[in-house]
Amino acid sequence: MKEWLLQDRSLLNSVKTEEDTAIFASETEQPHDLVVVYNSWENEWGVQHYSQEQHEALSAATSVPTGGFGQLVFIRGFLSPSWVSALGSKYNIDPEFFRRHMDFLSASIERHAYSLPSLASSSNNIFRLCVSTLLHRDDFGGQDLLAQRSAKATELAGYKIRQLASTKVRCGDSLVREYSTVCPSFSVIEQWISLCITKTEAGWAAIAWMDQGRPLEKSPTGPWTSHIASNATPLPIIQHHHKMAFRTTSNRLDPDANAAAEVQQSTAILPLQYYSLAALVDLARRAPQDPLSMCIPLFAHAAFSEVQFLNLMESKTQIQINLVAEAVPADALATFQYFANILNRHAQQLKNSIRAICKLAERSSQGSSPIPRSAASSDTQTKSTGPSSSGGTFTAKGLLEDYEQLHARCIYLSKMCTRGITLAMNKAMIEESSKAIEQSKRLKRLTVLATLFIPLSFSSSLFGMNIDLLGQSTVRFWWFFVLCIPIMLFSYVLYLWDLEVLRRSCITFWRQCRGIRTRETAGRSEKDLSYVV
Repeated sequence: MKEWLLQDRSLLNSVKTEEDTAIFASETEQPHDLVVVYNSWENEWGVQHYSQEQHEALSAATSVPTGGFGQLVFIRGFLSPSWVSALGSKYNIDPEFFRRHMDFLSASIERHAYSLPSLASSSNNIFRLCVSTLLHRDDFGGQDLLAQRSAKATELAGYKIRQLASTKVRCGDSLVREYSTVCPSFSVIEQWISLCITKTEAGWAAIAWMDQGRPLEKSPTGPWTSHIASNATPLPIIQHHHKMAFRTTSNRLDPDANAAAEVQQSTAILPLQYYSLAALVDLARRAPQDPLSMCIPLFAHAAFSEVQFLNLMESKTQIQINLVAEAVPADALATFQYFANILNRHAQQLKNSIRAICKLAERSSQGSSPIPRSAASSDTQTKSTGPSSSGGTFTAKGLLEDYEQLHARCIYLSKMCTRGITLAMNKAMIEESSKAIEQSKRLKRLTVLATLFIPLSFSSSLFGMNIDLLGQSTVRFWWFFVLCIPIMLFSYVLYLWDLEVLRRSCITFWRQCRGIRTRETAGRSEKDLSYVV
């Protein structure tokens, strides 16, 4: 991170030229809202947008609202050192927050001296969410699936080293953490949303740093580039909430905000419509005084993306198990292991999200700032009349239950993959046993033939000896059969009888003979009582 910060020499100068300011500016003409700030007031919201060149305007802007209210700051994409300096100094952000989000700057584990990940207690205000985007494509290209997975993994490692850890990435570009090829038709892009809750002099600030920034096709290239070129379609993250169809709200979303993107990610435009989403689920009364309520739509968005991902994984895992039940495919074990690794990673991410919700709920229950009477009364009215306050996705309790259910389901699917591996191995062992039995039957036929032909060969060799002992000139031809038939019968008897069984039978017969002889001897030695006077 130190090397990355030193890339922008203008941080050391009090006066910045236009050339220095535009070092990390986008090369495209399309404007990009790098930072979106939502100010929470008692009965209203304020929204400010800042492009990638306006970090000085953010520093000079009004600070966090007073009276216990706060701000939600969205960061969309990669940040330049100038922006890190401006945001860090303005909101007093822990440097650990930036270091954790930019862990790709350490190309090898030795560069950060095994300091990642750090202790959980060292950063109780830093959380992470994972958002998955499903890519669907029809044209697979005919490449082997296992070969493609291996090639994409190598390409992803190169992307993190050569693209993200260099000056090729621009301010506002989208970042990708993981890329998985689930099947020939579906791929999964995993991106992060890092959250940091900070206290200010008279309120709070929630920093949401998103990997989703500029469209993927206009960001550094990676394993997904070839799929975008093959007309891959991203599936939107569909959310459903209680009585959503009966609620009305104003739409602040620019209809052309994501129109130019070939891969239109739902998360990329989430900051631009966050006010509408908060109003839709009636968070306007609770959110201004509570960072958890303000961040709940982010957690819900990540949860709904996880639902779509788990639905896809469950479907493909069940299809693979059904294929194994019929016949074991060549890539069955590798596919199940690949699925299990992905699900285990998601299970750990869901576990971290559950911890984040618990920490935020604990912070909210402490009541760090007094709630104004008007806000308290409206909140009480919402709790008494609002249907979503007692449960549901947009409450702390309902959100925690949803994430616990997602975690349990992720663990269940991982165990399903383990059972699939066991089933595939058992099926493979059964098939190998069947092949071994079939091979033994063939060997048995060969042994029978050898039992017949070896005595014939022996007899032929015996009569073909050039000695006078056998009297070749006087021995008739039928002597060959006289010699072959007993030898063949003796060989076949030895083939049919197991030597061990034959040995045990001989021992048993010998013991029986000795027993009969012993009884006869004992009978002769007894005296006849009729001759006793």
